[in-house]
Amino acid sequence: MALDEEKAWVLWPEYFDISRSRAEGRKVAKERAVPSPTLDMLVLAVRHLGLQHKAEPDKSYPGSWHEKKGRVLVERTLPKTLLMDKVGQHLKKMPPVHPTHQHQHHRS
Repeated sequence: MALDEEKAWVLWPEYFDISRSRAEGRKVAKERAVPSPTLDMLVLAVRHLGLQHKAEPDKSYPGSWHEKKGRVLVERTLPKTLLMDKVGQHLKKMPPVHPTHQHQHHRS
């Protein structure tokens, strides 16, 4: 069965960002939130749950329209709150993401 994009749940990385307040778009409890969640992390979590999905990397969260972090469309087999809780649980089990521009100190 193909994903019905018109009826799919939309998950934004911002929903799971521990640095955001609820007013800034975080939708899950801090116990289910992580620092700097990415689209790839959401895709891995949804894939782990065995749900049909579609990543849309060119989309921007309305509250951060200038940042294109993307979103994931997910089949509606679970209530959205339960889906977000399960995705958050999986994100918490993932190793932390390190920025690619990380500074390394070299001693001479």
